[in-house]
Amino acid sequence: MNIRDILAPNPGPFTLTGTRTYLIDDFAVIDPGPAIDSHVRAIRQAMPKLRTIFITHRHGDHAPAALPLKAATGAKIVAPPGVLDETDHVVRDGEVVEGLEAIATPGHTREHVCYLTSDRDLFTGDTILGEGTTAIFPPDGNMGDYVRSLQKLRDRNPRRIFPAHGPTRDDAVALIEEYIAHRMQRERQVIDAIRAGARTIPEMRRRIYSELDERLHGAAEVQIYAHLIKLQNEGRVDAREGAYSLLSIV
Repeated sequence: MNIRDILAPNPGPFTLTGTRTYLIDDFAVIDPGPAIDSHVRAIRQAMPKLRTIFITHRHGDHAPAALPLKAATGAKIVAPPGVLDETDHVVRDGEVVEGLEAIATPGHTREHVCYLTSDRDLFTGDTILGEGTTAIFPPDGNMGDYVRSLQKLRDRNPRRIFPAHGPTRDDAVALIEEYIAHRMQRERQVIDAIRAGARTIPEMRRRIYSELDERLHGAAEVQIYAHLIKLQNEGRVDAREGAYSLLSIV
């Protein structure tokens, strides 16, 4: 497959330099991005034969441009459940559509999928970024599901990663292992903070992120909360009235 991309003009803290819309040969796009007129025009000009629009998940920096593209070109929308009412083909785990295999990767959102080519090129949406880490925001985001999704992708032995944000990565398996190691390290830090006497999420944040910019305190606390939910579901942490404690099996 010939893979190109168009960068949407939506840079930000969570989108990095912007959303990368991928162009596959002359027939498909992956993650059309936000419905910004200039971005939609750029896709149409680059893909005059567009017939299929693939979406990884429903977030506003990934899916909305599918609608004006479909209206202008008649292209069909392929997406996981719950993304758009106008979806033509609801894709399921393991299904191959026009040479792309959908791999269910819940965690960032519950419906998220990645797409894998026969050449082992992996389009990861927001499950894996080209730089930095992915944010998990409960209740839609689920840390336990996310770690299992990373392990699932590692087992597929991809060659390259094409993320929706950040640069392409040729070290696919190493990057996935780095992501898993990061989450396990953060989980251990949460456990160690509780063991050291931290009982509330702000107390844990002060121990784990001691030099963090105060503007990021809220986001850091949400990530700690996501880890705590995972640990509770595994029976390793207990919570009563907002105070967390370790169970004996930890």
